[in-house]
Amino acid sequence: MKISLSRIQFFMLLFPLFTGFVYISIQSIIIDSGKRAAWLIFIVASILVYLLFILYEKTYKYFILGKVSSVIYQIYWLFHLSLLVSYTIFVVSTWMSPNTPKYALLLMLLIPSLYASLSRAETAVNIGAIFGTFIIFFIIFILNAADDFEYRNLVPTSESGLKEWIWGLIYSFSAYRNMECYLILRKYVMKNEKIAGKPLFYFVFLLFFMYMFSIITVSLYFSLDEFRFISEPLLYILHTQEVTFIKRLDLIFVFFWVLITIITIINFILVVKLVHFKKKRKYTKMRIVLYHILIFIFAYYFANFADLQWIRVRYWITFPIFGVLLPIMIITWNKVRGRTIFDSSNSSS
Repeated sequence: MKISLSRIQFFMLLFPLFTGFVYISIQSIIIDSGKRAAWLIFIVASILVYLLFILYEKTYKYFILGKVSSVIYQIYWLFHLSLLVSYTIFVVSTWMSPNTPKYALLLMLLIPSLYASLSRAETAVNIGAIFGTFIIFFIIFILNAADDFEYRNLVPTSESGLKEWIWGLIYSFSAYRNMECYLILRKYVMKNEKIAGKPLFYFVFLLFFMYMFSIITVSLYFSLDEFRFISEPLLYILHTQEVTFIKRLDLIFVFFWVLITIITIINFILVVKLVHFKKKRKYTKMRIVLYHILIFIFAYYFANFADLQWIRVRYWITFPIFGVLLPIMIITWNKVRGRTIFDSSNSSS
């Protein structure tokens, strides 16, 4: 399977993969870990992640997945997508539609993904345009809460010691999970399209701005103790805001967030397809349908508060393993062997 991406399409595919479903929940665990210095910790983490992006941009040509590494990533992505879907239906059940059966919510998320996955790859590439509108309205509505901000909450205190900095960094890195997707999609960008330099900086800065805006906003609105009990602080802020033209602003945001989650799933399935169908395989459509059935089964099992909370506090481990260590090992191994993605003899091993 081959596709050709422009620079804009490349970044549009990546943006939901790096924000997607995690955007409404990551703030609580970062602030609860880093305390009042959480926003400073996130800046440090983002600088380190930007350096990692630069490294991957310079070395992506050596990121060649073999048979073993492909299977490892596909198993991880199956778990990751199942968690994404289960968390989404949990949030929808909590904030929007508590009486809707889980299987109905699962079908609502997975049927559009299945349709897009069985269609041409351009369906996934071009569908991400909804993000621009979402970002603008989200910022405007969140700023409605400015009258309730407590600006002293941003002043770092002695509570943020070495332990808080370490765990704050660890959970801040989790905001940038899916780094491997950058390496996988990068080789499909047209050769005349420049990514290094300003384009990459602008993309990473946009990610940073989105997360930093949310972290600062919720830090200004809530006390430290409240973050232990509020898993979706952005939704809570929107829930408390009153506007003349709509009664429940948080429901509108959840609706948009569900659309973005569907886009995230579609884009992730595209990445899975690019890896799994790197070589021609039989029963292509049947394999895609089976993958969605497995996501449905696992997501149905995980979609409860206890399991999601248990996974949530431990899910930081995926970034260092699948986003850093494994890619660097693969890049180093292929660089030593002198193999690149541009070699005509490049085949899975």
